[in-house]
Amino acid sequence: MAMKAGRKNLQRATKEQDVTLQDGESIVQVVSLRGSNLVEVTDAKGQNSLALFPAKFQKTMWIKRGNFIIVDDSAKEKALESGSKVACIVSRVLSYDQVRVLQKSPQWYVLFSPITPALTNLGQCF
Repeated sequence: MAMKAGRKNLQRATKEQDVTLQDGESIVQVVSLRGSNLVEVTDAKGQNSLALFPAKFQKTMWIKRGNFIIVDDSAKEKALESGSKVACIVSRVLSYDQVRVLQKSPQWYVLFSPITPALTNLGQCF
């Protein structure tokens, strides 16, 4: 059965605190916005790639540099072999509260952990 009322379902999904990753999905961080519906992201290995921001998210969700999103990269190798620059598709935009919950879970990658000596020293300057 197909879901109707797309915007309502998208907004309901953003309010959920419980986030579980499906097969082929991974958490990535937004590096830069490339215009229209392309986003440059970095994964847990530190590799940059382009992600497609689907039209269903437009005018309902916004992202900026540093945000975390969940992408479907199950066909990443196949897309790169065929010469396509877009390697994955955004499946979910994570809110601040969802990121805080994920940081405490084992699904969170060490690369994304915000605590580094340089950042802790910046807070002591002021």
